[in-house]
Amino acid sequence: MSLVGTLAKVAMGVVAARGIGKVFGGSRAGGGLAGALGSMLGGGSQTGGSGLGGLAGALGGLLGGSQGGSGGGLGGLLNSLGGGAQASAPAAGSGGGLGGMLNEVFQGKNPAQINATPDEEEQAKLLLRAMIDAAKADGQIDEEEQRKITEHLGDVSPEELEFVRREMQAPLDVQGLVNSVPRGMEQQVYLMSLLAIDLDSQPEAQYLDQLAKGLGLSPETVNAIHQQAGAPALYS
Repeated sequence: MSLVGTLAKVAMGVVAARGIGKVFGGSRAGGGLAGALGSMLGGGSQTGGSGLGGLAGALGGLLGGSQGGSGGGLGGLLNSLGGGAQASAPAAGSGGGLGGMLNEVFQGKNPAQINATPDEEEQAKLLLRAMIDAAKADGQIDEEEQRKITEHLGDVSPEELEFVRREMQAPLDVQGLVNSVPRGMEQQVYLMSLLAIDLDSQPEAQYLDQLAKGLGLSPETVNAIHQQAGAPALYS
């Protein structure tokens, strides 16, 4: 299985563990990606038809939409934020680069059929680490959150499962993450970090602020990412 598929599943697991209302700031997150997710997942009965079931079905209906590929949802937003050639250029047969492949998994494509390049695998690995690190911003990922995240992984290789578990249990290292981000992926790393943040505590806001400054993102850029995701603004 590809780390791109693992990234998609961890994203679903984080949303399930944190709760969509908390991930995007509760009732303040009424628009954008968050508003659509909240509307779709809030009732619990709209599970969609994806082979991944439940949450994945809802995410597939939202993030794939009628546009398919990388045109909309999280995958489209992720691609639009890629400033570097490797971060934004679609690979042959990928249907829209890393974001397009993520949308395909959300739509129900078997992650084993994802044909990612080595560069895309490295990008997925970095974004996985970014999400998991951000989930620790309020102190740690507790056992219940770890369970909800890992139960969405399904059929992954022992190496991929060990990577996710190791990252969840490792101490938070913001500067180490910042130092590992290649030029052109700063906004993508920030977006995936935002997805894993409750944004209901001072430590989480401080984490995002520290991450943004470490990545060299301006307050205007950060607030624009929050707006696109339907999350509350970080800076007034």
